[in-house]
Parts: sequence; C-alpha cells; structure tokens
Amino acid sequence: MSKKMRNKILMYTITILLVLFFLFPLFWMLLTSCKSAEEILRIPPTILPDRFGVDNYKEVMTRQPIFRFIANSLLISFVSAAFSVLITAMAGYGFSKFQFPGKEIMFFLILSFLIVPFQSIVVPLYKWVTKFGLTDTYTGIVLPLLVSAFGVFLMRQGMDTIPDDLIEAARIDGSGELKTFLLIVFPNVKAFVATQVIIKFLWSWNEFYWPMVITNKPEMKVITVGIQAFTSMYYTEYNLVMAAAVLSILPMAIMFAVFQKGIVKAVAMSGVKG
Repeated sequence: MSKKMRNKILMYTITILLVLFFLFPLFWMLLTSCKSAEEILRIPPTILPDRFGVDNYKEVMTRQPIFRFIANSLLISFVSAAFSVLITAMAGYGFSKFQFPGKEIMFFLILSFLIVPFQSIVVPLYKWVTKFGLTDTYTGIVLPLLVSAFGVFLMRQGMDTIPDDLIEAARIDGSGELKTFLLIVFPNVKAFVATQVIIKFLWSWNEFYWPMVITNKPEMKVITVGIQAFTSMYYTEYNLVMAAAVLSILPMAIMFAVFQKGIVKAVAMSGVKG
C-alpha cells in the first residue's frame, strides 16, 4: 500500500471518528427521548430504549404548547435578524465611509459591549422595558436583540471593501445617501449581510436569559424557556426534556439542510467557533 493511500485512509478514519464524536450527543438525545423515566435512571444505563415510541412526544405536546414556543422563537429570530442587519449595515456604512469627530472612539465604545456580560445590564433594561409596559410582548423580547456590536464590526469590514470612487460616482450622478446605500452599497456586501443574518438568527434562536426574565405568560415563551417547564427544583423529567429538545432542533436542522453552505461560510467569515 502506497504512502498516499495510507495517509488518505488515516484522514478518512479520523474524519469519521470526529463525526461520530460530535453526533453522539444528538444520537443519545434522540434515544433518551424514547425512554421512560425509569429507563433513564436505570443502573447500569442502557443505550437503546426497551420500546421505541412517541409517548414522550405526546406528553410534551399535551402539557405545554410546544409548537407555540417554536413559533415564538421563529418570529423573534426572523424579526431580530432582519432589523439587526439593516441597523448594523447602516451603522457600518457610517463608520466606514463618513468622517466625523470621535468616530473611532464611538466605534471602540460599541465594540466594548462585546466584553460586557448581558447579566450586568439586565436589571436597568428590565426596568426600562417594564416602564413602557412591554413585558410579555414580542416587542419587549426583541428590542435588546435588534442591535449587535459584533454586527456593526462585521458590516464595517464589509463596507471597507467597497471602493470610495463607486460611492462618489453615485453622488455625482445625483443619487441621495439613502438611495446610494440601498441600491449600490447594500447589494455589494451581500456576503456580509448573509453572514450577519444567519449568525443573528442562530443567536436569537438560542437566546434564553432575556426571554426568561421578560416573559411570564406561557403563550409568550420561546422554545429555550419552554423546555425549562419540564424541570423543577427537586426533579427533572429528562425523558420529556429530551423529547422537547428534539422538537426544538427540527427547525434548525431544516434550516441547516437548506442553507448549509451559507452557514458554513458565515461561521468561517465571522471567526465564530462553536
């Protein structure tokens, strides 16, 4: 066997082992979602359930409006991604192509929010949202998600790739700033826009702390908070938690299957590591 063939076999073997390693938690979650509570607590533990069935899924859907939770998460994620990309694109355009006093200081202050824990500002944010009567509303949930410091940074990097001569030519032709931004600048940073949309959607979908703080009504909960309904101080129904978790990842699995190339490219462009 040639050295090239041995290296190829070794590479494929390592790749397969890594895939199995990363897929094992999902495989275990799927199997656990089919087990009863007694099977999960069994010692020694068993891999396969005694009987495959959908009883846990029926129980989840009976006890909690799980599909309402998923719909809430989808709505909030879509809205936050759409508005966030527009706001951050305009901010990035301003920081990249305009000159004004204190520009770099303001940009640095925006980036400094990346190192500020959200928990440190949640109390004043909660008081502000409560003051305007936005608790248990979609507006109250989505407001803190509309602006992203990382998004401003990413979009500024994208705007820097556009030649200044292109923008100046549009201005000479009589195009206003808004028209220039929408028709010339924005279409030329499509890769960065797609990256921001995908990352913001995923971040919003996985958001837990703020939706938990701002919502009390069951019909307003998102899926990450809704799963918590199957846990308590004294007991966790792991079989129901796993069944709810399987249902919660279905939209993301479908999204990944459809936009796989875009998601991989978005993660590569952003430098985000999972």
